[in-house]
Amino acid sequence: MSLSENQLSHFQILAPELVFQICSFLDNKDLPNLLPTCRYLHCAVSGYLHDETSKTTLQTLLEAKSNNFHGIEFIRKTQNGGDDTTIGLGVLIKAIEALLKEKNKAVIISFKVNSESVRPEGHRDLLLSLKTFSYTRPANQFAINPLTANLQPLEVARIFDVRKLTRLNLTFHVNPWNKIPRYDSGVLDVECTEYRDGTIEYRQSLREKAYEEYNLPSPGILEDISGLNKLLTRTQNLEHLQLYPMVLHYKKFRPLGTLPSELEELGNTFKNLKRLRSLELDEFLFHVSFFLPVPENLERLQLKNTQYYSKAWWLQFAKYKFTNLKELYIDYDPVFRQYSMYESDTFVLHRDGTLKTQDEIDNGFKLENVEIQSLERFIYERTHASLFNKHFCFPADLVPCIVRRNEGLESKIKRALVSRYAEEVVERCRERLERVIGDCRDAIKGELVTDFLEGGFPDDGLEKCLSSYGRYVLGKPRPAV
Repeated sequence: MSLSENQLSHFQILAPELVFQICSFLDNKDLPNLLPTCRYLHCAVSGYLHDETSKTTLQTLLEAKSNNFHGIEFIRKTQNGGDDTTIGLGVLIKAIEALLKEKNKAVIISFKVNSESVRPEGHRDLLLSLKTFSYTRPANQFAINPLTANLQPLEVARIFDVRKLTRLNLTFHVNPWNKIPRYDSGVLDVECTEYRDGTIEYRQSLREKAYEEYNLPSPGILEDISGLNKLLTRTQNLEHLQLYPMVLHYKKFRPLGTLPSELEELGNTFKNLKRLRSLELDEFLFHVSFFLPVPENLERLQLKNTQYYSKAWWLQFAKYKFTNLKELYIDYDPVFRQYSMYESDTFVLHRDGTLKTQDEIDNGFKLENVEIQSLERFIYERTHASLFNKHFCFPADLVPCIVRRNEGLESKIKRALVSRYAEEVVERCRERLERVIGDCRDAIKGELVTDFLEGGFPDDGLEKCLSSYGRYVLGKPRPAV
């Protein structure tokens, strides 16, 4: 039950000495939470907290040093563009002592942490002490920034003063979207005769039955989504963000359908990161069809491992108006990793389990158009092999769409994009020629036999043969008589 402002103001009848006495029963984890409860407590406690935190922080650091602290490497950041330096705990203690004596001093540090380095109680106490110390100092005096963490998002919010962060590099594990799919009483057996010899439509019906019960997101992944949302809600000063969600690729996905409320909240929180200028996303975020709406001030976007994104994701990408985006980088993992536990299905299914049309199987799907028009740099990394690998889900016309709509692209980049696209078209043509030569050899031979018997031998039989192959390459074989 929350107290009203009038009830809280009754603290004003207490002398500061009594307030300090009350504060002495609180630890450094609770003291910062006391500050925003009312104006009087903020004024009365801030000075006490300032002094107590300084004393406690130094005491915690000295105890850690005496216990031969190791496992976390501190990096001191320079404010004038000089080189960053790695420092030990002793140097950090001296820097904080100097800060306490001279207010014009500044201590800006960064470090890398993971679940192993924060597990020991002493390490955790040290980091929490630095967090409390950070609460009592402005960002230009003391801050942990940037931060590189291999931790769950909620852990980052608990251990660090994330309000000051302008740069965050976060790697975290993600629970499966749903449970392992089952069919009837056991795992769907893709090797059984019923499934293996069935038509595409029949196999799809078996999959739908197997996944019907497991289509909704699991409680574990909903907790992951909420955890990231809570962290980003507190990091409103972020300018550069790198997210590396560690997902399990062998889990099946279904069409996303109605967006879970947790994903809606995450999208709204993300759009409110008004200061964010750069985003790097490795892998898809929670679901292969979930498109993360970026803030309108975002200027640089890098997407990695896009071979796992679904057609539904790309269609949302095409419709999204990236108002101020200047740089877009798209790449993929050059070492193909099978995302599906049903290998035979990936030729005919999109990443979210929807069926591909025959044209999409043969030629890939198309966006037709994109809304983004502000790009100056667009770089995408692909190889010829990935373009024709039927496991991949990548829009075949991405480059033409981007080039047509973004007249501000740098000339060198535009030429490189067009050159690569032309090379891919030539490669695609070569593959079709090789396929037609093999598939239509007997049919064309039969046509030539008929023509030679009925019309005699032409002066250039080779030209007639090439003409016949050309019709088959273009998908226009001779009509049956």
